[in-house]
Amino acid sequence: MTQLPILQENSFLTLLIKDNFIHANLAYSDLSTHRSYILSDSTDLSPLKFRLDDVVFTRNFWFEYFDSLEKVFNWDIVDKRFEGVFKIKHFEREGIGVGGVKIIVDDNQPFFKNIFLSLRDFSRDISIKVGDDKYMEEICKGLLERLGYSDLIWLDLDISHFSIYRARKEELKAVSKNEQPITKIQFTSSKIDWKNEIGLIDFIKSSKIKAFFSQDTSSSEISDRWANFIAHNCEYIADPLLHDILRAFTTMQILSIKQQNKDKLGDIFGENSAIILTGSIPKLLTIKELLFAVIDGLELDGIFDMYIDNENKLLTFGKNFIEKEKASDIVVFRGDILPSIFKLLIPEISRKNKDKVIFSGKILAQNQDTRDMFAFGSSLQILKIPHVDEKIIIQGELKNGAVFSNLTYTDIEFLSIKNSLEYKYLIVDGRMRPIVYGPSAQENRIKFKVWGDADKE
Repeated sequence: MTQLPILQENSFLTLLIKDNFIHANLAYSDLSTHRSYILSDSTDLSPLKFRLDDVVFTRNFWFEYFDSLEKVFNWDIVDKRFEGVFKIKHFEREGIGVGGVKIIVDDNQPFFKNIFLSLRDFSRDISIKVGDDKYMEEICKGLLERLGYSDLIWLDLDISHFSIYRARKEELKAVSKNEQPITKIQFTSSKIDWKNEIGLIDFIKSSKIKAFFSQDTSSSEISDRWANFIAHNCEYIADPLLHDILRAFTTMQILSIKQQNKDKLGDIFGENSAIILTGSIPKLLTIKELLFAVIDGLELDGIFDMYIDNENKLLTFGKNFIEKEKASDIVVFRGDILPSIFKLLIPEISRKNKDKVIFSGKILAQNQDTRDMFAFGSSLQILKIPHVDEKIIIQGELKNGAVFSNLTYTDIEFLSIKNSLEYKYLIVDGRMRPIVYGPSAQENRIKFKVWGDADKE
């Protein structure tokens, strides 16, 4: 019996143009040799941001971009026989040719129309899509079903655009006794958009955001650092003050979206729930800063799986992963597209037990010694899960009166599988609820020292 065409050796290139970056992901699979992977690259367009309304995206620009991408990936993408005409080199074997090229242009990308029209004029070989709410609805609903969650919250965190998408299963009551309840997936989106940089820069002077700072410095110093950061996009931050400003800004933005959309985000109780993070901000903050911002911004409690997709694989190949062998261009596998997972445990802690052990667990593997894990109250702890070739079982339970506020059980057990569903960290947030910031940066500094002193992550 011959193999289905979609399951034969193939490669496919998808580009995502978003927040002044071109994110490229090239997927390759060959089931006959059990090999598959996704190559990733990002190109910063921010040096051009003051010229994007000019004629920047010419045919020459795109030819130069694809020529550069071929060198980065060491992969022949363009058929060079047609001088001055962009033709895709049809797939022959690994490293030579692709089955197709798709470009997704985010609807928030500055000068969206200029970019979209330039691509349409550049080549008829390229499929062009718009990354809008409809696209995100398809991805969120599909991942909810594909990964088996009941609630999925996707935070897309860029400096100028904060979006929270949510897909969750809701059981509708049966009309009569003879009918079964109907499960429906509800999708919502909630956003904050900054239309210009002046408003974004001035926002840092707000008294609301100052309540989240932990660096005690002058308002002018904070404004100067923030304005410089906004004016010059960067892929890495070394300045501790800027880290603090961005963490406070991110926390405040997420919290504001939740408070303004209580009908959509007012009941986030973690059980069989997932959180996906994309955008530029997760790349800039440390793991612990990002956790503080997301947990406190969404006011989370319960149990969550958290995915940080810094390479935008889910945005570019999420539909392929969802559709499996029914995908029209290439099959993408779980181990290639899913980032490592963080398991979040966020219980309620009683005041009398805030300094005691609140979680005790074990890591079990067939060819490894059993490893014990502990977490204490009053702090957020990051417990690393070993990266090994075999399956790992993580078992544990809450201790000394710690409970999940909306769950009836206190024990957990989950499986970590390399190249499938692999967990990187177990996060135990043992801080007492509710989380209170302020009234001063000095007070917050003391709190963060207590909240983050339990480990060295």
